[in-house]
Amino acid sequence: MNDSTGEHHHEPGADPDLRSLVQLANTFGLEQELVLVLPGLVVSGTLISAKAHFDELGGVLQGQDPEGTLRASLADRFRRRGERLAEWGAGSKLGDLDPGEPDAEGLPPMPDPDYVHLRNATIVTWPASGQVLPLWRGRMRDVVGWTVGGFVEG
Repeated sequence: MNDSTGEHHHEPGADPDLRSLVQLANTFGLEQELVLVLPGLVVSGTLISAKAHFDELGGVLQGQDPEGTLRASLADRFRRRGERLAEWGAGSKLGDLDPGEPDAEGLPPMPDPDYVHLRNATIVTWPASGQVLPLWRGRMRDVVGWTVGGFVEG
C-alpha cells in the first residue's frame, strides 16, 4: 500500500540489495552509477534520491517560463513534492546495513521505496540504442537485474 508520494512501502519482488541502495539514496542523498535490467530494456544512469528527482523535474518542466505561468505552477507542484520528501526517512535506523547502530532502538526502519530514480539515464534497446533522458523513474519490482557502475568500453 502506498501513500500519496508512492515512496513508502515495500514492493513485492524488489531486490533487497537494490532496495538498500535506493533507501540510502532517498535518506542520505547517495548517488551511484547503476545499470538496471528490465523486461525488454536496459537503463544506465546515476541513482538519485526521490527528492532530487522531483526538484530537478520541476526545473525541467518550468524551463525558461517565468513564475505565474502554467508550466511554472506545475513545476512548483513537483518542487513541493520534493520538499515533502526532504525529511523522508530522516531519523531512521539503517537496519541490516548497521544492525549494531547505537541508539537505534527507538528509531523506525528506513522507508521501503517503490520507485528507483536515475539522472542522465541512457536507454539501451535493440536495434536503437543510446537515447539519453535527463530523468528516469521506474518501479522497483520491474527491475530483474542490476549492477553498480556503468558500461565499460571493450
